[in-house]
Amino acid sequence: MTLSRENELGTISVSNIFFAQIIADSFNQESCANKVWPATKKGRQIGSDAKFSISDFAGAIEIEPSLNGDNVDIEFSVIVKFGTSIRSLTDALSDYIADTILQKQNKRPNQIKIRITGVKSRQIARRNLEVIKRYEPEG
Repeated sequence: MTLSRENELGTISVSNIFFAQIIADSFNQESCANKVWPATKKGRQIGSDAKFSISDFAGAIEIEPSLNGDNVDIEFSVIVKFGTSIRSLTDALSDYIADTILQKQNKRPNQIKIRITGVKSRQIARRNLEVIKRYEPEG
């Protein structure tokens, strides 16, 4: 989905690829590297362990205007490495994403929902866990 907003200068559009790139960059943080992989909503890993397509991942991300219409709600799915603390991993991902969007758009997302659709050891064990982190509006 592409987010669009009208203003006095015209229409501003932001595609899911913008958000997919930020989320993919969050996977490469020191605290997250080799512990998290992008997934579809149904729990299939996108790409391989080493590489995935940003455009494929962008199709699995849901971006919606928040109820107040000023910020966005972000939702995406991941597979995590067995033994990883889900709380610390999702906090690190959410905070990195929110801070990066704040730098680029001058406002944080309203909320980030991360779906844990699997846990990977030798194989992927299906899971169905949602972690939601909400952010207060700036200002």
